[in-house]
Amino acid sequence: MPGLDVARPIHTVDGADCACLPFEGVNRTAGLFQALDGRPIANEPGDVVLFGSALAKLHGALAEIESGDVRALDPVSLCARSVVSLTRIPNSATIRRAVERCRAEMLADPTMQALPSGNCHGDARLANAVSRGRSVGFFDFDDCGYGPYLIDLGTAVWHFAVGEPSRTEALIAAILRGYETERSLSPAERRALPHFVRLAQIRALLFLAEFCVLERDLWQAVFGRATNLLERDLTI
Repeated sequence: MPGLDVARPIHTVDGADCACLPFEGVNRTAGLFQALDGRPIANEPGDVVLFGSALAKLHGALAEIESGDVRALDPVSLCARSVVSLTRIPNSATIRRAVERCRAEMLADPTMQALPSGNCHGDARLANAVSRGRSVGFFDFDDCGYGPYLIDLGTAVWHFAVGEPSRTEALIAAILRGYETERSLSPAERRALPHFVRLAQIRALLFLAEFCVLERDLWQAVFGRATNLLERDLTI
């Protein structure tokens, strides 16, 4: 597709896209991918517009892929899983209550029903793409799955929301403007987007709880920043 590229897998000697390797008594799937040529996407409105346009193109391209078992990216289930995982972290009661409130708000909001959905990148942020001219290449599809397309937009917007406050509004406007050059967002998607910004924060907590070991003081700092965002009135 013009203006769009992805990192493609390098086949094994047997012609497969990936290999199964034993690691600490568990079979893990491993893959080797081609590197994409290009420059990093700059955290500037012009590049963010280009990124947003390419993200919408990516959603269109992924919709053409027919596959079997695909990881489900269900917002409510991801919140519930995060609460369970955070239970193992000491002094996490406050952030777990904040996550539960977000989950309850999603369940009660009718705009969350029947949102446009399909195959998603799963971790759509500027650091997972490169630019070459007017083309954008995406990589790091480790978190891909099937869910509302707002999963990807919310992730990108979350990175802007936790960045430099003076630039947040302009960058959010830029990505939405770029995205809508290729696919218009419905009124329901516009209203639901703040839920998915919070969901991106919740998924970040889930990743840390399941895969990382942090010192107690660092956990408390993470919880403080996350609680602040989850309880903030997000206007997009």
